[in-house]
Amino acid sequence: MDTLVGDKQPSDTVETLTNDASNDEIWEIIDKEDDEDLRNLSAAVYAFILLVIGIPLWWRMTEVQRHSLPYAQISQLGTMDVVISTDIFVYTKNPYVTEQIIEQIYTTFNSTMFSISAHPSTFINSDDHTLNKLEMVITPLGSLQLVETTSVDDIIAGIGRNIYFPPNTDIQLLMDSLKRLLQTDALSDSMISMLNPGNHSDDQQVVTDRQRRVRPSSDYNVLLTVVNPEPEKLHVSWKPEIPLNRYLQPLLDQLKLISNFSVQSQWLYLIDLVQKPPKLNTTFVLDKNHAQYIITPLEKKLGSGVSRNPCIHFVVYVTPCSYIPLYFHENNQLTTAMMSARWGGVQFLNANQMSCNESVSFIPDDLSIMTPIITQFHSLIGVPNMSNYISLMPLKSSTLRKWQLDSMYRLKIIEQYTNTRITLTSLSRLLGEISNIVIIEEVGKAVTESVEAATKVLQCIEKGKLEEALEYSKIAFETSEFAFTHPSLLALLYFPDDQKYAVYIPLFLPVMIPVLMSLKGVKNWIQLKYKI
Repeated sequence: MDTLVGDKQPSDTVETLTNDASNDEIWEIIDKEDDEDLRNLSAAVYAFILLVIGIPLWWRMTEVQRHSLPYAQISQLGTMDVVISTDIFVYTKNPYVTEQIIEQIYTTFNSTMFSISAHPSTFINSDDHTLNKLEMVITPLGSLQLVETTSVDDIIAGIGRNIYFPPNTDIQLLMDSLKRLLQTDALSDSMISMLNPGNHSDDQQVVTDRQRRVRPSSDYNVLLTVVNPEPEKLHVSWKPEIPLNRYLQPLLDQLKLISNFSVQSQWLYLIDLVQKPPKLNTTFVLDKNHAQYIITPLEKKLGSGVSRNPCIHFVVYVTPCSYIPLYFHENNQLTTAMMSARWGGVQFLNANQMSCNESVSFIPDDLSIMTPIITQFHSLIGVPNMSNYISLMPLKSSTLRKWQLDSMYRLKIIEQYTNTRITLTSLSRLLGEISNIVIIEEVGKAVTESVEAATKVLQCIEKGKLEEALEYSKIAFETSEFAFTHPSLLALLYFPDDQKYAVYIPLFLPVMIPVLMSLKGVKNWIQLKYKI
């Protein structure tokens, strides 16, 4: 019995060992399956996070912000015609002559950008008025009134909006004067030359006047500089701010709807003439073409770079005692003043010899200095000068005649609208061609506001509302310039796609290859595990 029991124990032990080995294998297999499941599950989760969350998030974070722009409306501006509506009232003693003039007005302005509405005048009902009484007649803004009167011998432009002509005046001559006063050629030339720089008016005077004007801006600085090269020899007792306030400020107040003008004055000393003027008989003469020898040395010291706004310079150069009297030579004439296109003007202030020899303070005449400054300022900002084509009633102040102010309104409306149109077209083309330029919301709103204002300009000017059209043109011009020069357009996110890929591919490629290769194993694991 003992022997039997003893023989049975080894077999039980073997069976137990066999069972333990089987359990270990089972657990090993289970562990391997768990490791494989965990590895494949980890790969799947990693791929999901990278492909579903990571890449879209990266794409969103690196996406270029581009606010929507009204491209269609910008393009439409180029197809819309500029139509300036103007009322012209005609008064003559003979109703038949009135009808003839009205008919000729429609014929003359048929091919221009003007839409003329001519009517018999209802503002004047008798012909016994003097010019002073006729000037008191109020004509609406932007309109003109042709008045026949025996008080004049020639066509005369009044201070208001009246144009006077004597009986039996040639109608065609009257139409030529009317076209000059409305500046039909100047307005067309201004618009055409901006849209197509190679084209311009056939009238050379119109082209010259345009080339003199300062560039369009909503704000200007006006700087009067008095230069005294020899303060130890010649003492000048003059306060520039007094004549500026008296003569220039009323004119600037009249132009406040067009632009803002900031007026300043300064004194400079010990700046000599670079070129010594030759003596001609008893005077010293400097050719107009040599005026740059005065402007260039002064340009560095005038301080025009302290502001972003365009600066209109007026330099009063006190002539040194050894060169008195000194003049500019221009068109076979001697003059003390000279204008530089789009820059400003220079004039010589010749003191008397007594102030040099006896050290007596020299007191200049305000009017003699300010007269050329006002004239030059008119040319620089675009005030029409009709004195060579039509007689003008004399002014008692430095302000503009009302018809001149209306012409200024039209000119600035056309300049600012055309500039806006060019700026918006260039900006839309640039942003359309380069998709990586950032367009922030502020720029997008500015462009939209500019387009809307430009559209309202055309609507208002077609209705004859000059002041409203001028205000909208100013808004359109300012907002378009703001959008075009905004710093965000040159942000660091602006670079081509190939450069973007060159930066990110070395970063993502080493990570993406193992992930993409593991997806095949994950697919096989899912099919095997779930028997798909």
